[in-house]
Amino acid sequence: MKNKQLHFFVTLVAVFLAANTVRAAVDNIPPTAPTGLSVSVNQSSKIYLTWSASTDNVGVIGYYVYRNGVVVMNTPSTSALDTVSAGIYFYTVSAYDAANNISPLSNSASVTYQADTTPPSIPGSLSAAMASSSITLSWNASTDNLGVMGYYIYKDSARIITTSTITSTSYSESGFAPGDLHTYSVAAYDASGNTSDRSASITVLFDGMPPTAPLITSINAVSQSEIDISWRASTDNIGVAGYYVYRGGTLIGTVSSTVLQYADTGLNPQTQYSYTVAAYDAVQNISGQNNPTFAGTLPQDSSPPSAPGIISPFSVSSSSLSLSWQSSIDNVGVSKYYIYRNGSQIAVSTSTLYSDNGLTPSTPYKYDITAYDAAGNVSPSSSISITTLSPFAAASAKPVQTTYSASSPSPSASSAPSAAANGQIFMFSLYYGLQNETVRTLQSILIEKGYLGQNYATGFFGSLTQKAVQKFQCDLAIACSGDPQTTGWGFVGPKTRKILNSL
Repeated sequence: MKNKQLHFFVTLVAVFLAANTVRAAVDNIPPTAPTGLSVSVNQSSKIYLTWSASTDNVGVIGYYVYRNGVVVMNTPSTSALDTVSAGIYFYTVSAYDAANNISPLSNSASVTYQADTTPPSIPGSLSAAMASSSITLSWNASTDNLGVMGYYIYKDSARIITTSTITSTSYSESGFAPGDLHTYSVAAYDASGNTSDRSASITVLFDGMPPTAPLITSINAVSQSEIDISWRASTDNIGVAGYYVYRGGTLIGTVSSTVLQYADTGLNPQTQYSYTVAAYDAVQNISGQNNPTFAGTLPQDSSPPSAPGIISPFSVSSSSLSLSWQSSIDNVGVSKYYIYRNGSQIAVSTSTLYSDNGLTPSTPYKYDITAYDAAGNVSPSSSISITTLSPFAAASAKPVQTTYSASSPSPSASSAPSAAANGQIFMFSLYYGLQNETVRTLQSILIEKGYLGQNYATGFFGSLTQKAVQKFQCDLAIACSGDPQTTGWGFVGPKTRKILNSL
């Protein structure tokens, strides 16, 4: 009997402990309320909600989203997207745990949603780049009040169906054959399905016809390491895109369709080379090549040019002067002349004329001139010293003061400035813009000979005087064309002065 009573007591205690254990495992504590709820209209024209996470003694399972007090969704994350029509909406959020304890509501957030009916702008500047069997379309991006989602491509008025959204501003397609002709346009669309008007269309012809072969028209050895090539433009049924230049069959350069020449540099001295040129179009149809054209670089040049010849001042004023000199001689060819004033280089000239301005009156200047060839060989210098005129001295009353250096060839009696001692009137060159008594004397002679109208002996060398000098020079076979710098036409230089002094 006692054993039965003990067994009953033990069983009763066990049941009591088990009941209290189950009661202790039951969760009746809700999560904390979500905080920081904010809402906005996102790029997809939906309501976007986000909030800060709740906490719970066991763990938050998810969140209920309320729109205008009604649960519209639940989510395990701390954000959500809600699709609505136009209107004003109020949102709250609550958290729940595994025991379905529900937290207090979050703060309320409202949003006004207006349906998007504005389409994107039209894509601009549609262009196409073609290869042999493919095309790449490019265009300027569209804009939208909320955001462009993608682009539709239309080929021959039918929309191209793609496996993925075209979000970039380019599209490529391949598999074309020569002669294929297609028209393309592009439209943009947004998240609400609004679609822009189509862009201006472009028509693409896949071209199977190569350009005509270019013809080399000149090939010149410029130096011991450079050969310059020129050719006649090719033609094409659509348009030439550029030219390939080959040396000995190897491609050495590519130029655009507007360039019809090529300088090949870095060559070996005194070496023969062959050149061909081919044209290509936008789809890489390549023309035939012209027959090889040969040229040899110049030999290794270590010989400098000779010193420039006699330097002559053909005009001198109080603030400027002009020089001319006899050409240097070189075994290959003179490239340029360097002009120095008082030891400092002031100019580089490819001709044998130079004018120096901005000088100081009544001041002596020393000029040195050296010649250079293409190989960089430098000649000995030739020198001359000249004193500018005073501001008040007439050119005819004061001869140019010059002194030739020992390194220059000595001027002859007929070319030296000392010719004034022989009573010659025209000792210095006369040119457009000059004003002095010698110009007045020139005008008097031109009036006397019928080249200039009466009453034009003004002393100023203007356009009427220049035209009269040109007529005078042409009649006497001195010069009938060109300009003062190249042929001396309209410029009273040594030849014209000699004739004037003989009158």
